[in-house]
Amino acid sequence: MPSRDPVPVSRDPLPATVKALGWTSFLTDLSSEAIYPLLPAFVRSIGGTSLDIGLIDGVANAVAALVRLVSGALSDKIGRRPLVLLGYGLSSVVRPLTALAASPLHVILVRAADRFGKGIRSAPRDALVTDLVVPDQRGRAFGHIRGLDHAGAAVGPLAAMLFLLVCPGQERTLFLLTVLPGLATLAVIWRFVRDPPRHATAPRPLAARLSRPQCWLLGSVAVWSLGAASEQFLLLRAAELGTPIAFLPLVWFAMSFAKGAAATRAGGLSDTVSPRRVLVGGWLLFALAYGLLAAADSLALALPLIIVVGVAYGLAEPAERTLVATLAPTGTHGAAFGWYALVQGLMALPAGLLAGALWDQGPAGSSWSFGASALLATAACGLLAALPLNGVRESARITSGVMNS
Repeated sequence: MPSRDPVPVSRDPLPATVKALGWTSFLTDLSSEAIYPLLPAFVRSIGGTSLDIGLIDGVANAVAALVRLVSGALSDKIGRRPLVLLGYGLSSVVRPLTALAASPLHVILVRAADRFGKGIRSAPRDALVTDLVVPDQRGRAFGHIRGLDHAGAAVGPLAAMLFLLVCPGQERTLFLLTVLPGLATLAVIWRFVRDPPRHATAPRPLAARLSRPQCWLLGSVAVWSLGAASEQFLLLRAAELGTPIAFLPLVWFAMSFAKGAAATRAGGLSDTVSPRRVLVGGWLLFALAYGLLAAADSLALALPLIIVVGVAYGLAEPAERTLVATLAPTGTHGAAFGWYALVQGLMALPAGLLAGALWDQGPAGSSWSFGASALLATAACGLLAALPLNGVRESARITSGVMNS
């Protein structure tokens, strides 16, 4: 059985690069989320369907998944910063091109290129955080980044809503203006983000880097990701229940605020309790919220549940990354985060297709879609609870590589 002895946690300040990565996440999500909540209605306005909405994130994340494993493993060899800069740069340049979209296919292509950039940067960035902090700071570090990430995701839609209230019908102009926070992101990386000194490690084949616990965790993440379809369906449901398009960003603001507050709190909790227990709690809360959303038929019921979904994501995200880092042997964190991002990305396409197909099954389609998500999240919790840890302490203070089997 895992030891339950109290674990002292470092309260030393986070490294400057980790703090800077938090602000890059803030600026990037400010830019991205000024667009994202408007996409369902925008796609509908240019002739799109619910299936198209499911395809936007499904195809985009699946395309990005093709590069995630490679970029993570490559960062183990050449360093993290070049790939972080390249990934953020690509997204910053491509994202504003949504303004030029004339069909759902154009939106899918722009979104895919944007997420391709995310695929390049995600695993190297998370590996860089792991490189820079001691094990008992990992949850707090990832909580800091996810908290600022969601703070940007809250400010972005709020700025979009205010812009559209002043300039109604000018969505395309808004999309073009998102280039500004994108450029600020690149300036922060160029000035403040640095790789730590590197130590030579013996190269190993990618397949050999996955222990049994790592494979089990990835299987749990796969089932979870199949149920966690695009959050645009939450916005679509809010719109169907009567939320005006100009106020959809406010729904996204509330959800993102809940994510950020929960992520900041849950990061430290992962360090002191157990990342697995926090993750199970987040996934169970997600399943409960989606199960209730399947029965919700009014905006008054649906909006609080959407906020609960945000809390569930905020609990789960730092814990997921802390657990990935904890299970990875020294020198392979880039590859470990690459596998994690690859699984998430590859499952995004079938998740979007499943949710979109169920949604289009008549008046009860949304209930079928939300219900399926709840069942899959519950199944993922069962798998995660059975994760074999071979009797090793379940805390973020586990020395890297102890769990390698």
